[in-house]
Amino acid sequence: MKKLIYLSFFHVVAIVLLACRDDNSELGHSLVETSFRNVFVDTCSVDISTILLDSMLTKGDSICQIGYRADTVWGKVASTYYAEYSTVNFTPDETHTYAFDSLVLHLRHSGHYWGDTLAAQRISVYQLKRPIVLDNDQDLYNYTSWPKEDTPFFTFEFKPRPGRSREQTIRFPDAMGRMLLEGLVEENDAFDNQEDFKNYFHGLAFVPDDGGSCITGLQVNDSAMVLTLYYSDISTERVQKELTFKVNADYAYTGIVYDRSGTPLADITSGIENLVHSYNTGNRAYQQGLTGFYNQLEFPYLNTLEEAGDIVSVENAMLYLYPVRGSYGKQNQLPDELRLYITDENNVLEDYVYGSNGVTVQTGNLTTDDMFGKDTYYSFDLTTFVRNNLGTWGTARQKLLLSMPDEDMATSFDQVVFANHPRQERQCRLDVRIRVYNME
Repeated sequence: MKKLIYLSFFHVVAIVLLACRDDNSELGHSLVETSFRNVFVDTCSVDISTILLDSMLTKGDSICQIGYRADTVWGKVASTYYAEYSTVNFTPDETHTYAFDSLVLHLRHSGHYWGDTLAAQRISVYQLKRPIVLDNDQDLYNYTSWPKEDTPFFTFEFKPRPGRSREQTIRFPDAMGRMLLEGLVEENDAFDNQEDFKNYFHGLAFVPDDGGSCITGLQVNDSAMVLTLYYSDISTERVQKELTFKVNADYAYTGIVYDRSGTPLADITSGIENLVHSYNTGNRAYQQGLTGFYNQLEFPYLNTLEEAGDIVSVENAMLYLYPVRGSYGKQNQLPDELRLYITDENNVLEDYVYGSNGVTVQTGNLTTDDMFGKDTYYSFDLTTFVRNNLGTWGTARQKLLLSMPDEDMATSFDQVVFANHPRQERQCRLDVRIRVYNME
């Protein structure tokens, strides 16, 4: 399944509706007398489910993830970056001499992380056994694995240091740098074009050790995840120069390997048809980038509102989604933004959920409680959605998909565990204010 476009039906769980109302008010004088009242329903049932994507497109992303993390909720996750590098333009001068200085990898952090950022990460660098090729639909995914040499040609350690803008550099073994410089000076045909170069230098895999405790987001651009070859151009004087081998984004991706044994997610299998309701996962629902967990929401007893009077109109509807207290913090980043998507009865994506102006896409309006951690929540204005679905049944009833924006979903391990216990405070809920008309 590609991206987040496939949805399905699921069963529902009932939660009692509690309401308070204003005093009755008289409206006009006509042949038929009418009265109205405002009713506030603060516990509309929310059925939120967890769904697992079978694949996520990670080719060409501007952020890669490297590291290992063992977690009691999400399981053991290893994230490897596979990259092809682009050739460079270099024309040697026969009257000059060229001396190798160093080959350096440049790391720049994206600000994303998952785990203990104070612990050093140990990364092994492998050469690929053959050039990366795209699959049948010309893409690369989080599940894609590529053959690499049996042993790494070197290993390095670094500390993530999230939030710091300064760059970290890792010196590669001199043997690789000399090989590249000698090939350029000798005008080896392998450097003439990208196709020949990838057959000469297949690319690299950055593989984390299983004993690590953090996965780190790293930028990928013209100055990050690049290999810089420093050398001296010697003629009448010695001049320091450099050549930069950039990642060829068309053939680079983040690959994920995981083991969820013994976790709440162990039995969840991919596919919309295998969605799991929160009441089957300890009254919790799960969402995480890159591993592919997202959510679906329905409001099974929405039509109960119609029983409040002869005519019922929706004045306002707000959805509140509360992360489980203690499920996020210094080692687990909450998504900054979430998206709600509307789907039809055939689970086809119809639209985003927009704000009151009908133009701006809602992003969840994350409110954080940094002091006590219990009043952190996402909120969405669902007034239009509830109005459109009140009184509908079966295939006419729309559903909602909840996920991070596609870019964040494919480039981060941001995560949220939603609380959805029917008898506890600060759980997923839909607050609805309706106006009820009664014919007297």
